Amino acid sequence: MNYNNRDEVPEEYKWDLSTRYKDINDWEKDLEKVKKDINKISKYKKKLLESSDSLYNALELKFKLIVDIQKLYCYAHCMSDEDIENNKYFLMLSEVESLFQDFAFQSAYITPEILKGKKSTITNYLKEEKLKKYEFYLNNLLRQKKHQLNEREEQIISKLTSTNSNYETMSNILTNSVIDYGHLLVDGTKTQLLNSNYRTIITNKNRETRKEAFNMLTSNLKKYENIYSINLISSMKQAKNIADIYKFKSVLDMDLFESNIPKKVYENLYETIEKRLDVYHKYYNMIKRSLGLEELEYYDKDSELVNTEMTFSIEDTKILLLNSLSILGDEYTDILEKAFNERWIDFGVYKGKTSSIYATCNYGDHPLVLTNFLGKFTDISTLAHELGHALHFHLSMDNPYHDWYTDLFTAEVASLTNEILFSNYVINNSKDKDLKLTAIYNTLNTIQNNLFDAALEGEFEHKVYNMLEEGKELNTEIFNKLIYDIRKKYYGNSINLNENISTMWTRRMHYFRPYYLFKYATGVSSAIYISKKILSGDDKFKEKYLNFLKKGGSNYPHELLLEMGVDLTKPEVINDAIDYMEELIIKFNKISEE
Repeated sequence: MNYNNRDEVPEEYKWDLSTRYKDINDWEKDLEKVKKDINKISKYKKKLLESSDSLYNALELKFKLIVDIQKLYCYAHCMSDEDIENNKYFLMLSEVESLFQDFAFQSAYITPEILKGKKSTITNYLKEEKLKKYEFYLNNLLRQKKHQLNEREEQIISKLTSTNSNYETMSNILTNSVIDYGHLLVDGTKTQLLNSNYRTIITNKNRETRKEAFNMLTSNLKKYENIYSINLISSMKQAKNIADIYKFKSVLDMDLFESNIPKKVYENLYETIEKRLDVYHKYYNMIKRSLGLEELEYYDKDSELVNTEMTFSIEDTKILLLNSLSILGDEYTDILEKAFNERWIDFGVYKGKTSSIYATCNYGDHPLVLTNFLGKFTDISTLAHELGHALHFHLSMDNPYHDWYTDLFTAEVASLTNEILFSNYVINNSKDKDLKLTAIYNTLNTIQNNLFDAALEGEFEHKVYNMLEEGKELNTEIFNKLIYDIRKKYYGNSINLNENISTMWTRRMHYFRPYYLFKYATGVSSAIYISKKILSGDDKFKEKYLNFLKKGGSNYPHELLLEMGVDLTKPEVINDAIDYMEELIIKFNKISEE
C-alpha cells in the first residue's frame, strides 16, 4: 500500500482521530482549558491528609488532569507521526509536554505529603468506601517510601526530565526523514529505500537486492553514527542520573522496582538463554539450508524462504484475523471487528510517515494502531500484534484510570499471544504448502525476534548501563565493538558477520525506554505458554486469560501472570518457548522437503 503522500491514502485506510478532536482548533481550545485547570491542583497542598475527603478529591483531580493531558498528547503524537516533518505537529507535541511538566511541577507535593503521613492514617482512610478504588495505588505508593524525594527535589526532577522524549524524537526524525538512503531496483521497479520499507525489502528473494539494500542502509547510517551515539549516550546518562537521585543501585534496579518485578526474572531469562543458544543456531542453519547458501550473511537472515508472491488485501486481512482469533470468543472478535469498521487503524506507507509501528490509546476513547501495511504475511502478523495491545487497552478500560494502563511487562504478552494464535491458525488450516511454510517461518521469526534478538540487544543495553554505572566514558567505537561482540557470541558460526552490522544499533528506538527489550523476551515466552493452553481447549484457562486482559494494571504484572500459572522466576516457561521454537524448526524442515 505504497503512496506518494498521505492525501492519496483512501479515507477508510486512515485512523479516525475525530473522536478526540474535530480539528487542530478544537485541540488548541482544550489545551487552553487544561492549562487553567492545572492550577486547581495546588489548593490541596499541605492539606492532603487533613481528611479522607481532601485525599480523595486531590486524587480525583490529579487523575482527571492526567486523562485530559493524555488526550491532548495522544492526538498531537498521532498527528506528528502522520507527518514527522511538520513543524506545527512538533510544536503541538512540545506544548503538551510542557503542559505535563507544569502539571508535574505543581502536583509534585502529592506523593511526598502522602509518604510523610502516618501509614495508619492511610490505612484508616482506605476503610472508607470512596477511597477503596485507590487501595492498590496507595499501597504501591507506600512501597516506594525509601526511594521518595521531597517536594523540591521532585520539582527539580520534573524540570530535568521535561525534554526526555526529544532524544527519541531526534533519532526518529534523523532515521525516517533526514537521511536519504537512495534508490534501488526492487523486482524491476525503481524504489526509494526508506527505513520503513527496509523491513520488507530485506526479505526479498533476490540476494543482490538484499545485499544492496543492507549496504545502502548501513553506509548512510554510518555517516550519522556519531550523532546517534551522542544522542543515545545523553539519554542513557539521564536515566542513570535519575536512578542515582532516587537512590537505586542501577537503572535495572529502578526499572524492576517500579513494576515490582523480582530481579530473578531478569537473571533467569539470561541464564536460560545462555544455555540454549544452540537452538538459535539451528534456526539460522535452517535458513542457510533453505536458501542453499554456503555462508549466511547478515542481510540473508530475514530473507523470504518460501517461493510465493502471495499478498493480502486489507479485507483479506480482516477475515484472517477474525477467524484466527475467534478462539478467544465472541466478546474479543466483536471488538476486533470494531477496530476495522470504526477506523482504529492507519495502514498507508509514504515518505514522511514514521516507520514506528505501535498501538496507543488515551483513557476513555478507542485505541489506535499505526502500521505500514504492504500486504505481506508479516504485515498481518504485525497487525495482529498491535491489535493485541489495542484490545488489551480496550478490555481493561472498565478499571479506573490509575488501574487501567498496562505495565510494559504484561503488555507484550497480549500482543504476542495474538501473533502466535494467528500463525497457528494458518499452519493448521491451510492446505497450501507454501502458506503453511510461510506461517511456520513467521512464527519462528516472531520467536527469534522477540526472544533471542531482543535478549541480544537488551544485553547491549545492559552492558552500556553497567559501563556508565562504573564511571566509564562511551563513544561510537565502543558501541560498535560492543554490539559486534555480542552478536558474535549469540550467532556463533551460524552467520558470517562483517563490520557493517556494527552500526545497526542506530535504528533501535527501544533503547530510549530503559529495559524494554527484555520484556519482549519474557512476553513471547509467556505468550507461547498461554497460546498452547488456549489451543489445547482449556476453556477455564481461556477465561483466566480474558480476565487477565481486563485487569489491566490493577495488580503488579508478575502477580497477574502468576495467577495464570506463568512463573518467570523459573526456567520452565523460557525453556518451553525455546522447545516450541525447536519443534517448529523440525516441522519446517520436514514440510519443505516433502
